[in-house]
Amino acid sequence: MELGLDGKVVLITGGSSGIGLAIARAFLREGARVAMCGRDPANLEAAADALRRDPGGNALAIPADVTRPGDVAALVEQTVGRYGRIDVVVSNAGTHLKGTLDQVSAEQVERHLRTKILGPWELARLVAPHMRRQGSGRFIMIIGQAGKVPGADVIASSLTNAAQHAFAKSLADHLGHDNILVNTVCPSRIATPLTATLPLLGEEFIGRSLEQQQTRWGRQVPLGRWGVAEDIADAVVFVASERASFLCGTNIDVDGGYQRHIF
Repeated sequence: MELGLDGKVVLITGGSSGIGLAIARAFLREGARVAMCGRDPANLEAAADALRRDPGGNALAIPADVTRPGDVAALVEQTVGRYGRIDVVVSNAGTHLKGTLDQVSAEQVERHLRTKILGPWELARLVAPHMRRQGSGRFIMIIGQAGKVPGADVIASSLTNAAQHAFAKSLADHLGHDNILVNTVCPSRIATPLTATLPLLGEEFIGRSLEQQQTRWGRQVPLGRWGVAEDIADAVVFVASERASFLCGTNIDVDGGYQRHIF
């Protein structure tokens, strides 16, 4: 299937590892030009080196923290300065904040909101004028499942991720008339460096091997296994492509069937 991404310019936040790095690699394989950012310059450079080992895998690596408006402005400016335009933004920066109301401080929640809400807000605000001048664009947000599956021990992530969904829906309504399509992709049960560091789900896992833990978690997924970062990357590339030109304000769950919600 021809996706029409050859020569497109894609800006990816949180591109240093895991899902972000897989997304960068997938776009490069489609012939797109990629700029990606991360907070840690060393990790970001290591990711760029990994991409350079692939044929044509040369991405622009820009150290940036999306919680800092100045960094976001520099990120957009440097990307446009290098490539002349931005066709696709993939907002992937952020992490999972686990803990109950008694365990998570207001300061932690505020940092979470700055990363997952105010960062994408500023990024969209600065990129939209470029996309309007071009007459088209794609803005894709990666949102964890807690926004649609709230829980006592993920209360902070439930709050921020639900806000991300509301932001994406509103942004899709605002920008759709300019042919700027805003959509979301929601991973769950994906094996990445992030999920490898999460606490075990319960005492039944204590003393068990990693393989046993994964088998238990895998049984919750109809496909019987966890996904990999490339599964998310494939969905993102499709949503960014010309084949998805009538998707606007849409959410795509990539979770092997784990979420069983009608709405």
